[in-house]
Amino acid sequence: MRIAVTGGTGLVGGHLSVALSAAGHDVVVLSRGIDKRPWAREVLSTKGISVRSADIGDLESLKRAFEGCEAVAHCAGINRELGASTYESVHVAGTSNVVKAAERAGVDRLALVSFLRARPDCGSPYHESKWAAEEIVRASDLEWTVLKPGMMFGRGDHMLDHLSRALLTFPVYLGVGDRKVRPLAVDDAVRILVASLVHGSLMRKTVPVMGPTEIGFDDAVRLVGRVIGKRRRTLRVPIAVHYLLARLAEELMTVPLVATAQVRILEEELVEPTMAPDKLSAELTPSTPFDEASILAGLPSPLQRFGLRDLRPFAKKTRRISVCGEGSTLIRRDPREVMEFVLDVERYRQADHKIGRVHWIRGDGNTGEVRHGGRFMGIPAPAVTLGFELTPFSRLDFKGVSTPWPLRGFDGFFSCEKTMEGTRVTHRECLIFGPVMGRILKPLIAPWLSGDTPAEVKRIKSILEGEADRSSR
Repeated sequence: MRIAVTGGTGLVGGHLSVALSAAGHDVVVLSRGIDKRPWAREVLSTKGISVRSADIGDLESLKRAFEGCEAVAHCAGINRELGASTYESVHVAGTSNVVKAAERAGVDRLALVSFLRARPDCGSPYHESKWAAEEIVRASDLEWTVLKPGMMFGRGDHMLDHLSRALLTFPVYLGVGDRKVRPLAVDDAVRILVASLVHGSLMRKTVPVMGPTEIGFDDAVRLVGRVIGKRRRTLRVPIAVHYLLARLAEELMTVPLVATAQVRILEEELVEPTMAPDKLSAELTPSTPFDEASILAGLPSPLQRFGLRDLRPFAKKTRRISVCGEGSTLIRRDPREVMEFVLDVERYRQADHKIGRVHWIRGDGNTGEVRHGGRFMGIPAPAVTLGFELTPFSRLDFKGVSTPWPLRGFDGFFSCEKTMEGTRVTHRECLIFGPVMGRILKPLIAPWLSGDTPAEVKRIKSILEGEADRSSR
């Protein structure tokens, strides 16, 4: 099956994408840009996973990404509002776009990841927007499933990552009192999603999903501390203090230690679902306990403390402007042949007219660097050094190691997805400028690059298919 995943580099979407790929399915991860987080890179480097440029705020881009897919897993979501990313725009309008695009693209099944206690008219924009998303899915003509999980943990999560960092950083833990949770292992949630998307289980069902271990949240924190060797004194404070700390964290931290919505979630506890009438079968019921073994498996590596760079005033300011181009086409050649062509820089110059004279190439296994002269809008440009990392015959990521002024960076990727007709090749590249030169050059460069990158992909197709035709005569 071909299955599209929104939020495919997040906790649930990432683990789901890897699991589906391991089972032999073609996975299409939707992305607005290049996600450089370690967990995201691990997901996207997995064989069988391809990336499509799409935004849940853009109905047409979603429809294009869903074409040819039999199922969609809608895992995208936020737990705090930031700029244009509001609960309304992401959870409500975004879900509406996903459903409409899936229906128009001929998708059969859709699974939505909601929240255990999502419901209307409760005074929490997070809960209410998640409920609104459920209602949109339930009103669709698709074969739908709504999963309502509680607090989840696993590699790439927020829970274990932030708890471990907090325990390593602060001498005192501020407790929330006698509030219970049932932590859910992300692998258990993924198993249910696979059953829905692949096997058609739980059609038109809204199911709550919780882990088998009921534990006080403060006790869960102590258990994490024991696993990482940091036992901290617990000081119980009123829930109002946690709301205050959450608001401060949202204002001061790049990724908040805790968000206001998360405090509301803990205040209510996470042991009883709301408005989730259907039940899981015995074989799909979560079975992974929240214990030292499962915590150890889900902890980030290496463990890290919070530092000044986690605070907005001290965070590294990017203030950069990216200008990107993307092209995709079907080439009647094997993925191996396509990647071998791309990696042969001297040959690849035939397709990429931005490459000048090749100075040198250095490789070490699946990584390496290449230095070559440039051509910028047809004008000779100084040399650039690019680093690259290959996922054999499925994906090539590259980024600028040394770039000349006015560039601040250069990165992108090639992905190759094998199909019955050949190889679906997607190429994305981004020129990165500083704030001043970016504003000056973007109006000039953006139209050029948006046409040059698709043309580059078409030249790859013409060259490789032409060679195949000549060799068959």
